[in-house]
Amino acid sequence: MRDRSPGTRARRRALHATVAALGLLLVAAAPAAAAPAVDEVALTGPTAAVPAGTSVDVRLDLRAAADVYAYEATLAFDPALLAYDQVIDVPGGGFDDVTTAPGSVTVRHTRLGTSPSLTGDVTTTVRLTALAGGTATVRLADLTLVGSDAATDTRADAASLDVVVTPAPTPTPTPPAPTAPAPSPSDGGAAAPSPSATTPAGAAAGTGSGTGTGAGALSATGAQVAGVLAVALAALGLGAVLVRRRAVASR
Repeated sequence: MRDRSPGTRARRRALHATVAALGLLLVAAAPAAAAPAVDEVALTGPTAAVPAGTSVDVRLDLRAAADVYAYEATLAFDPALLAYDQVIDVPGGGFDDVTTAPGSVTVRHTRLGTSPSLTGDVTTTVRLTALAGGTATVRLADLTLVGSDAATDTRADAASLDVVVTPAPTPTPTPPAPTAPAPSPSDGGAAAPSPSATTPAGAAAGTGSGTGTGAGALSATGAQVAGVLAVALAALGLGAVLVRRRAVASR
């Protein structure tokens, strides 16, 4: 049988109180989980307006970080003004992953194995492309920090950046060079002679028109002179024969 005397009950209550106090002491002495921490979160980018079609580098700074073993950062922006291009700068010595969607990009970085956590200033740079004119706001929509003991620190809309984009210049078309119209008889210009396939009759006969004498005329004159000379020689020969006959008859 259990001893239910008043002295026994008092000793039992004292024992329970001692065990409870010891448990509280052990809990208080256990080290608390160290959460990752950063002093400041900032987004930086171009301070002057950028023309559409050019690159826009947006840098995420985790300043004075402590015990950051991994982090996930999501940037949000207007997809009509900006588009994701690539991640160009991340901490070394870890694994990186990128997820994109119209108007957002999520960058993840984690250390590997027994690699030490990130401390000091941690930088990640995302390159975007300006699409059209306007003021594009880039927001750090979500940021999750993970410590070496899996403790997390989550922040929403921790930082933002305004990027002014100017429209791309519109090229001015070059007017075509004027062309001179072809002259026409009605404009007072001389019409170009058109070639003819027929040959004038005078040219075929070899005679020219006007005061000049062509090769055909020279040929005709030579024939006439030859005929006259032949008649003259014949007459001279006949005269010589008659003279001789008269001389013989007179003897």
